[in-house]
Amino acid sequence: MGDKNYIIAIDSGTQSVRAILFDRNGNDLASAQAAHEPYFSLKPGWAEQRPEDYWEKLCKATNELMQKIDVEKDEIAGIGITTQRGTFMPVDKEGNPLRPAIIWLDQRKTTEVPELGMGAKLLFGIAGLSDAIRYVQKNSKFVWIKENEPEIYSKTYKFSQVSGWFVKKLTGEFKDSVGMVTGLWPLDYKKLKWHSLKPAYTAFGVDREQLFDLYPPDTVLGHVTKEASAKTGLPEGLPVVVGGGDKQSELLGAGAIQPDIGVISFGTATAMEVITRKYIADKKLTFFTWPAAIPNAWDIEMFIYRGFWMITWFKQEFGQREAMEAEKRGVAPEVVFDEVIRDIPPGSMGLMLQPYWTPMVYEKYAKGSIIGFGDVHTRAHVYRAILEGLGYELRRLFETVHGKTGFELKEIRVGGGGSRSDVAVQIAADIFNLPTYRLATHEICALGAAIDAAVATGMYADFDEAVSSMVRKGKSFEPDAKNHAIYEDLYQGVYKKTYKALEPLYEKIAKVTGYPPED
Repeated sequence: MGDKNYIIAIDSGTQSVRAILFDRNGNDLASAQAAHEPYFSLKPGWAEQRPEDYWEKLCKATNELMQKIDVEKDEIAGIGITTQRGTFMPVDKEGNPLRPAIIWLDQRKTTEVPELGMGAKLLFGIAGLSDAIRYVQKNSKFVWIKENEPEIYSKTYKFSQVSGWFVKKLTGEFKDSVGMVTGLWPLDYKKLKWHSLKPAYTAFGVDREQLFDLYPPDTVLGHVTKEASAKTGLPEGLPVVVGGGDKQSELLGAGAIQPDIGVISFGTATAMEVITRKYIADKKLTFFTWPAAIPNAWDIEMFIYRGFWMITWFKQEFGQREAMEAEKRGVAPEVVFDEVIRDIPPGSMGLMLQPYWTPMVYEKYAKGSIIGFGDVHTRAHVYRAILEGLGYELRRLFETVHGKTGFELKEIRVGGGGSRSDVAVQIAADIFNLPTYRLATHEICALGAAIDAAVATGMYADFDEAVSSMVRKGKSFEPDAKNHAIYEDLYQGVYKKTYKALEPLYEKIAKVTGYPPED
């Protein structure tokens, strides 16, 4: 066990950068937050951000944190970094961005897909991946920049994620963690390294030399330089570690390092995750398998693209009265809504929602639905139906994972902003019929980054020891047998049948309205 006592975690999300000081027992002792400027959209579907804004806000947050804390600098073991995934930017040899960052919400596509060479056609055809590679080419931002901004592409030394760019700014090194790589990158996800076959890079529209070197998530990638120290207020020479992306870090921060613990992240995009030590993928993409925030492991991720975003949508469109009451009382709107829906029985008196406000990757015609309206229903019933719909969908997704892996859950742990709602957490417990726990800290994403740094710097010998010392459960929610019985009947008898019944109608809607457009 190392003799250091503190870790600084940096959590860069879509809306802000947070800097948090943890002690060796996982207590968050101090924090500072700096909000980003809103992302901008030059065209419909685009989503971009000034990279400089990420760095400026990191510096603001770390300087503020260092002014708040009163600990000896030589007792700080290192910095753990986690960031949003899928946001990237082209940079030159000095690490200077060549254009705004394209963030993970961006939906631009390449209309004229370049022709693949014979080697690539043969490689992907034999593997049965021709359709998947066409999807990659249409959606790859590397291909888009190459086709639409060739002058930028020609100047690009590296394509950097936000995490790797922070490492470059802090240490001068072009390095990143394999735990940060998800989605449309030429990574051999099974082998946890960049692909060894050249045709893979042709399909993605990027050269191997344009990608950062990747390291396991428990690796010190460099040390804070004198220049970076002056700008951030962080101690010069402090080790810098990047563990994994936000969702992977949440899984680790919840202490779910065995596959019998599921973690639900009630965030903008709601996800359920479970760890696996064996690579298991789903060609239909009903779930995703990404590198985990610990070495030689993967995070199986079940995803609802607009999960707790739906709660934000509801509050904006229908919840003004409750929002005003919350502001008047100085509490979160979720607190007021919990009071409003607490007496509504399970099943929302016949109202059921399917949360496909954004289509699934594997069902492009999918649309959201609310069925079962009657004259008894109010806005509050709709709110509860959203929470129940998210629970039903997460259970459906986990059943697919169970079918592939055989994993059995013994408990669920929750994080994300929505986990502050007692009703949301209790609904999850009742639908899954499993004990469900909040964690002692709401900052489980940052705690995951801190755990990676604690292991990488030797504060703890391994992840078992670090998790045992730094992760603690908070409030528990036991499933209610009567509620579960109601949810079980509705889930099996209605929810699982609703999409199949409505699917042909969704496709007809698309053909009539032209949305979503055909590829």
